[in-house]
Amino acid sequence: MRKTVRLVILLLVVAVIYFGYSAWIDSVAIYNIGAVQLGSGTNWNKTLDDLILVAGLSSKENWNTFFATYTHLTPAMIFNGGALPLPDGTITSSALSLGGSTNIAFINALIAEANKNPEVTTPYVLNGFMAANSLLKTLLDPFKMILVGGVFAMFVPLTKQLLFGTVIGMKSYMKNRQSNVLYNYQKTISFTEGLQVKLAEGNFDAVKADYAAYSGLAFKPEFLNIMMDEICSVLIKEGDLTVFAEAAKVVTESIKEMYEKERRRSINGRGDELFFDLKRGYEYCATGSKYSIAYHKALQDKADNNLGWKIYSLEIFKFNFFLVAMFIPAIIISAFVGGLINGLVSNLTGDVRTLAVAATFFVSWVILTIIAHSLMIFRNEQYKNIKNILVKPAIIFYSLYVLTFITISAGIVGVSKVNIVAPGSSAQIWVWFSAVAYLVLSTSLIFYVIATLVDSFKQHKTLSKKLLVDGIILPMIAWIIATVSNFMALYGPDGHSLQSIFSAINGVTLVGFWIYLSISSFLINNLISPNMARELRKAVEADALKNAKAKKSTKSTKAAK
Repeated sequence: MRKTVRLVILLLVVAVIYFGYSAWIDSVAIYNIGAVQLGSGTNWNKTLDDLILVAGLSSKENWNTFFATYTHLTPAMIFNGGALPLPDGTITSSALSLGGSTNIAFINALIAEANKNPEVTTPYVLNGFMAANSLLKTLLDPFKMILVGGVFAMFVPLTKQLLFGTVIGMKSYMKNRQSNVLYNYQKTISFTEGLQVKLAEGNFDAVKADYAAYSGLAFKPEFLNIMMDEICSVLIKEGDLTVFAEAAKVVTESIKEMYEKERRRSINGRGDELFFDLKRGYEYCATGSKYSIAYHKALQDKADNNLGWKIYSLEIFKFNFFLVAMFIPAIIISAFVGGLINGLVSNLTGDVRTLAVAATFFVSWVILTIIAHSLMIFRNEQYKNIKNILVKPAIIFYSLYVLTFITISAGIVGVSKVNIVAPGSSAQIWVWFSAVAYLVLSTSLIFYVIATLVDSFKQHKTLSKKLLVDGIILPMIAWIIATVSNFMALYGPDGHSLQSIFSAINGVTLVGFWIYLSISSFLINNLISPNMARELRKAVEADALKNAKAKKSTKSTKAAK
């Protein structure tokens, strides 16, 4: 799950580069005055008319003075026909030639004259550095295609993984249902029964041979894949395989149960449960299915707090389904509550009103989802006797989801401050992208904490110190700093300098954390000091000695029998 969060961040970076580059190359980088691009037709001509009027160049005499001041310019370069028009009225942009109206030296001189007018409060500025029909623009344009290729190369697999992974797995199960019932179920059951015996004996070589043969099975439900992956890790470490004996028995019973349900369906012509096909497909491909949870429960020595964390780490995968189900009810409730708040407090400012509207919807959505998800878990008969160990992880996970949706609400305020459909809004491109970056990066901090808890307790019994620091403490510190600085920038003391400082703190914190996270694992895993190398060697030797004693003890027991 943490890998998915990192992929989302990487996708954001590539997308920002692409969209930012495209918007920049097509708007901001083009010569423009007040976001009106050079040579852009009617708008550009109107801008030139305004400049001519402000510069006081409406008459022929004033134009002569202008050319006397800027000797590098001549009427032949600027006007139609190569000369000043006859003094029969006000001279406007219609008298300029195409080359003259887009001549950069002439535009700069015209701006300099206009800015001399004491009535000009905001000086005219020619922005950009190239023309829309320039060779440089032609050379830079193809890079957009390279970048968009990178975006879609990451977007398609990530979307499949995030949104359609379970659906694709369910579809695959439905497609192979007949062959599974005919023979694939029996082959997998025979495989797991034989593996269970070898695991109970701790037969290292036999288990390794079975793992090598595992790829030949056609029917491999996700909970079996999980067990085989964990067995592989133990095989590599030459650890104790007998800990999987009971879990393998549970996996075998689970597959037999799935087979019996499918066999009855084949005989009767229809399933005996509501949404039968969807349930079987979900049990086959989902990490959070009841069979996956049963496998992980079998690995636990006792029903302690770690089991509660492990169960919730698996059950939380269903949270997304409840989010989809609660979307429409959340809209209805937020519309009612939002209207009530708006009626009671009518003097809210723009940003506060935006925050109130966004928070009303998102908080209503997540609370409804939490209620539905928690009822599903705490009313489950499987957890009837262990509800007490589920309370703490439930509070932690649900609190993190509430923080996530509050962060999204705050991020929407920054995004909404830029009216992206307004004329000239392209000049605020980086303001808007920085708001989007805050929204995604700050939200991803909380998701990363959730992912750390899920990955850790799903695979291990406890959090390691490294994961505790890198996966929980540092992201939460970064989130607190980014959130406080963002709120101070939006609602704190007025003053451009203070807002800039808070925005800088926000950006440096978010970008700095994700850069650190991207390189920390590489450095930690590859920079090994001599002392650490000695400790690792000692640990390996101790494990080898322990395994040798265990094997010797097993042989002695068998000989005695």
